[in-house]
Amino acid sequence: KITSLALAWLGAVVEGKSIVGLYHRAVEMNLDLEQSAPLRRRGPRPEGNDDAMPMIPPPPPGLPPRHPLQLMKRTAIMGGTLYAMHDINLFHNIIHSPEVKHEWFKIGLASSIAIMAIKAYLELYQGKKNKKKVEYENFRAATHASIVLILIAWISFHKSLSPLYGGFKTMLIMIGFGFGVLLQAALMIPVWGQNFLSFVILTFFLQQYK
Repeated sequence: KITSLALAWLGAVVEGKSIVGLYHRAVEMNLDLEQSAPLRRRGPRPEGNDDAMPMIPPPPPGLPPRHPLQLMKRTAIMGGTLYAMHDINLFHNIIHSPEVKHEWFKIGLASSIAIMAIKAYLELYQGKKNKKKVEYENFRAATHASIVLILIAWISFHKSLSPLYGGFKTMLIMIGFGFGVLLQAALMIPVWGQNFLSFVILTFFLQQYK
């Protein structure tokens, strides 16, 4: 571009053209270069199909789910969340504190058991044994029931713990447990391991919670 402008300048000086005309010519050349740049960056059109646009290469893939760095990150999130809950004596207060509304906590616990039963039925029986794809279109009723049970469990646990920890702190505890423990475990552990560990942990908790 600089060489073209220099040649145009010399030509204008030799031919006696005005500086204003040379300026307009330079602007037109700059616009032509800018408008043609996207065309030069495009890939070649595929042969035999004039209307098809070239394929845009996909972005580079991220780390796979079982990559050691992913596992370390999820383990760190789970460990930090569980330590924070231990620091506020959450488990001890649920078992022993008189300020916890245990009637509401039992409703939330029953809702959680029902959610786990639906999850195990869909993933292990319908998914593994009957080879059905576990998605909304195939199991609408189970999906709606799970959503209702999750709402019941959320409300029940919130009403159970809020007299002790307050509304805002209780919400942080529930969000932290859902994201920092349940979600990270679901992303790390295979389906059969999730259901097995859920059964073992829940059985142990029910032994303690009387």
